[in-house]
Amino acid sequence: MFQEFIPHTEIYAPPPAEGQSLTSAREPVTMTVVGSKPGVELVIKVLHRLGFAEARAWSKPQIDPRSGKSMRVLTKWIRH
Repeated sequence: MFQEFIPHTEIYAPPPAEGQSLTSAREPVTMTVVGSKPGVELVIKVLHRLGFAEARAWSKPQIDPRSGKSMRVLTKWIRH
């Protein structure tokens, strides 16, 4: 039986090491989507539906300097 994907939106975060604050236990991770404008928008919509990130959390469309294609960027903070 097919079971629909249920997103797990919590990111595992072990407790900070002794002497380490909660803010220092976080790090930014940047994701970039590059491609045709419709392709980039579709990927962002799919990731939104899966609960990965709000569509408005991504940057405004930009031009990738290497390829000249459409590009959008997202930074998520993770705890480690």
